[in-house]
Amino acid sequence: MKNTFKITFTLFLALCVSQAYAQKTWPLYNGTIPNSKNCPDNEIQEKTGRNVVRNITVPTLAVFMPEKLIPGMPAVIICPGGGYSNLSIQDGGIEAAKEFASFGVVAFVLKYRTSDPNCNSNNAYVPLQDLQQAIFTVKSKSKQWSVDSAKVGVLGFSAGGHLAALESTQYSKVLIDAGRVTLRPAFTILAYPVISFTDALTSAKSKTRSNLLGDHPSEEEIRWFSPELNVDKHTPPAFLLHAKDDSTAMIGNSIAYYQALKKAGIPADMIVYQKGGHGFATYNRAGNDHWVIKAINWLKLNRFL
Repeated sequence: MKNTFKITFTLFLALCVSQAYAQKTWPLYNGTIPNSKNCPDNEIQEKTGRNVVRNITVPTLAVFMPEKLIPGMPAVIICPGGGYSNLSIQDGGIEAAKEFASFGVVAFVLKYRTSDPNCNSNNAYVPLQDLQQAIFTVKSKSKQWSVDSAKVGVLGFSAGGHLAALESTQYSKVLIDAGRVTLRPAFTILAYPVISFTDALTSAKSKTRSNLLGDHPSEEEIRWFSPELNVDKHTPPAFLLHAKDDSTAMIGNSIAYYQALKKAGIPADMIVYQKGGHGFATYNRAGNDHWVIKAINWLKLNRFL
């Protein structure tokens, strides 16, 4: 009888521990949200297969912990795509986080504010500000999640890839009160990213640039918001993947970023799929390829994992 009780109690504790390290979500900012015009929270979540979220005015951060906790684990902050007008929070966020957590990476899903000049001051910089706040939060509270603060990277899908690459090249433009915490990501993983805002690499099907900067951005804005034009020797290493038949974010975006990294002597790897289109998240059905394991191997190669 005693043994049965002990076994039952042990299983109960194990269940509690498992639940304790399940998803937890909290507001990204304590108190006032910077550059917010205090619009009503009219967030809409479309219950489709991709769980698209719109009208985001209150950004949040969600954590997904690995089952086995080891001090000094790497972390990745995931930026879903959606052209800055919405976020594909399920496949380009939650599902990706669960996959990385299963390999021993503490994964965070950032629900950053969508572009809306009526609700955001300095609208073009608001998503970047939210990503910087997420990096600051994870690094400053790294011990709480058993994270090595020197191994906090970013993963971005589509427009989220633009945001991740933008922070990787413009992290020195500090938009938050970060104190002595460096906002430079340790590594970058970019899935079919929009990189460039130049005319030559902007697809007619993509609204990412216009959603963020409007229909008539200046040449200065285009240059500042085009990460491939701002790579230097301090830009973090990157792992990129893209399909050649992507008509929304043309493959030239990833190629341009990869070439800029190579020129600067930054470690980089790139997977090019013959087919796959845009928005395949962590599984390219055309090639029957779950690419996360390749990203994990790249993290190991570069001693982040």
